[in-house]
Amino acid sequence: MSEVQRSEDQLRRAFEGKAWHGPAVNESLEGVTAQIAAARPIANAHTIWELVHHIGAWADIVRRGIEGEKFEITDEMNFPPVNDKSEAAWKESLRQLDESQRKIRQLTLQLSESRLQEIVVEGGSNIYVLLHGVAQHAIYHAGQIVLLKKT
Repeated sequence: MSEVQRSEDQLRRAFEGKAWHGPAVNESLEGVTAQIAAARPIANAHTIWELVHHIGAWADIVRRGIEGEKFEITDEMNFPPVNDKSEAAWKESLRQLDESQRKIRQLTLQLSESRLQEIVVEGGSNIYVLLHGVAQHAIYHAGQIVLLKKT
């Protein structure tokens, strides 16, 4: 398996499952309704819905950077707001999360091995570190989602 394939595999495991660490993002979201996703059982903590937007946002931010897009990351990009708390809006948020994961995994498989060492933003990390960071970030928040579901 090449490093590109290994990186895509780690992204897949972090989002879809069969990961060593435990529940992946999609597994942690099983059974979550709009009402559960919008609840804030811990004061000053993010909701499951906010975390879903955040996980997808960072997969998109990294993908866009790898594709060469230049932009400044705003607070709204980091944690896109939840404006509609309907069941239909929740399903759309989940669809967008899946789309963000599909796009970054697809891009990863299109990369050459040499690009993995490329720095995307001056003074920042290389693509290899960014891709694994997206997976690690998703895993971190999957754990938060599991805990929020229990409260």
